[in-house]
Amino acid sequence: MNWQTLIDLVSYFALLSLISFGGVSASLPDMHRYFVDRQHWMSSEEFARLFGIANAAPGPNMMVVGVLGYQVAGPIGAVASFVAMAIPSSLFAYYVGGAWHRWRDRPWRIAVQSGLVPLTVGLLLASGYLLTQAADGSSWAAWGVSIGTIVFCLATRAHPLWCLAVGAVLGGFGLL
Repeated sequence: MNWQTLIDLVSYFALLSLISFGGVSASLPDMHRYFVDRQHWMSSEEFARLFGIANAAPGPNMMVVGVLGYQVAGPIGAVASFVAMAIPSSLFAYYVGGAWHRWRDRPWRIAVQSGLVPLTVGLLLASGYLLTQAADGSSWAAWGVSIGTIVFCLATRAHPLWCLAVGAVLGGFGLL
C-alpha cells in the first residue's frame, strides 16, 4: 500500500468536494484531468469504463469516486476517497445552509444562485463530451450510437434504458 497515493487521493477529493458545483457528474472533467493526465493512474478509456461501471450499479452518482479510489488504491482507497468527497461538502452544506436560507432575499444571493445554474449545466455538458470522447475514441459506430442516444433522449419521453439495451445488443454482436 502506497501511503502517498492514499494521501493524494484524500487531498484531491476533499478539495474537489468543497469546490464542486453540480455534483460529482459535473466534476468529471477535473477528475479525468487528475487521474488520467496528471497522475497517469489510468487511461482515458479505463476512466470511461470505470464511470460506466459506477453508473450501472444502483445508487448515487457519487459511486464513481469509490470506484476510482478502488482502482488506484484498493478497498482502503475506495473508502478513503468516498469519505473525503462526502464529509467536507456535507459539513459545508450543513453550516452554510442556514445562512443561505436567511439571506434568501438578498440581491447578491439571488445573483449567485442564478449564475450557478448555467455554470452547472455547462459542467455537465463538458462531462458528457469528455466521457463520449474517451469511450468512443475513433469508432464511427460508437459515435453514431452516442449521437443517436442524445437525439432519442431529447426527442422522446422513452426511458433511457432502451438506449442502454440497444448499446448492449450492438456490443454483444461486436458492432461497437
